[in-house]
Amino acid sequence: MYKIPKVVIPDSAKKYRPPKVKLTLEEIKQLSDDELMMLLSGEGRSGIIPAPLLQAISYELTSRQIKKSSKPHWTAYVGVLLALIAAVTGVVAILK
Repeated sequence: MYKIPKVVIPDSAKKYRPPKVKLTLEEIKQLSDDELMMLLSGEGRSGIIPAPLLQAISYELTSRQIKKSSKPHWTAYVGVLLALIAAVTGVVAILK
């Protein structure tokens, strides 16, 4: 019968601990979208990125995308202006 080894990780691996990436919320907000994407993909900095930090980065990117997408397109303003001109023209035509 085989014995299950009690030591799974060799001692040489226990000595090296990769550094953790530490960023505050203010530092995350100051980074560009490209830098945040590089952090999420693991290209930005060397070390381990903790799960709460990954979640904070993802939340920041999502909130930026929501802000960008909630702005109306420039054609919406043109459409409103044309509707206003058509309404004024219609009122003037009725009154004549």
